[in-house]
Amino acid sequence: MGKKMSLLLIPISFLISACTPPIPPEVLASYAEQEVLCAQGDVVVKGSTNTQNVIQSGIDLYLSSCPEANVTFDLSSENPNLIVSDLSVAEPEMCSNPELTTSLMNQFSTLVYYGEGLDGIFLTSEAAYSLLTGEITNWNDPLIQESNPELVMPDIPVNFLQIEKFHASDIAFITWIETSAGKKINLKPQKVIPDVESLLSELSNTNGSFALLPSNVIYDNALTYANFKNGETQFLFDSTSFANAASQVFIEEKPNSVIGYLDPEVMPEVNEQNDPLTSWQAISYFNIALCNDTNNAARTFMRFLTRLDAQGQLETFGYFPLTETLRTKIATKIGETLPTPSIDPSITQE
Repeated sequence: MGKKMSLLLIPISFLISACTPPIPPEVLASYAEQEVLCAQGDVVVKGSTNTQNVIQSGIDLYLSSCPEANVTFDLSSENPNLIVSDLSVAEPEMCSNPELTTSLMNQFSTLVYYGEGLDGIFLTSEAAYSLLTGEITNWNDPLIQESNPELVMPDIPVNFLQIEKFHASDIAFITWIETSAGKKINLKPQKVIPDVESLLSELSNTNGSFALLPSNVIYDNALTYANFKNGETQFLFDSTSFANAASQVFIEEKPNSVIGYLDPEVMPEVNEQNDPLTSWQAISYFNIALCNDTNNAARTFMRFLTRLDAQGQLETFGYFPLTETLRTKIATKIGETLPTPSIDPSITQE
């Protein structure tokens, strides 16, 4: 009886596999959220002090489900499996011939400041331009007072502190202000400081100081930051404006890459009242490159970082997750050579 049952099962299983249509990539990506795929093998992820905490949180989350895996973060590895970078001079160079490169997360920048009586100020693009170029020398300048009529701006000299190496989101901020103001910015800081720690120390001890910094530094250190105003339209440095900017994504797909870019020509989404939403245009993407791999261990961890739970941790560290459209495309691309379920694992099989 047992032999007859096994003989019957072979053609039935063949018919099922032959007649079942392929599962769409986006559905496979959603199935992959149902369980964590683990892989054994050493994986070294290279990044910077800027990304160390956020990537380590992803590693810790992965190891909580895959305790036998061995994934480490390294600031100076010469032969890493994965590299995380925003392609700026402040971050590591990517490997020369990566097997695969995808976007990983977003970062945003704005002006931060320290000074008595400066809390909660709004700046126009013209005021930001004039601060960065040294044309505004005191915080009670009419350009700043005009956009803050409910406040009496204090008589404090402006002290512009510039970080030596800008991140991609810092450069995006400068470009945004240049576009809005309609003129090129020639930065004129009072001092250029080589590292974030030294800059933060001077910022917090010098009344009237300001700097241009990325969102992770701002959130990690609870810095006071400037929001922006264009007429009656307010641009708030918050997750809603970040999401709106991320919705203006242009996705570039190539055989070995899936990369997101901000496209200012794409209108941001609208709210329930069908009103256009403002978006924070000083956005950049951090990418992750698969440089070399053994037994798909690095690719498996790379895929894990696109999971909803891993992406959900990013805001805690001052970064912003990928849009769902981009995330799904990336997860699908990474998973092309990884095991994928052929049936929905949420359905209990008899």
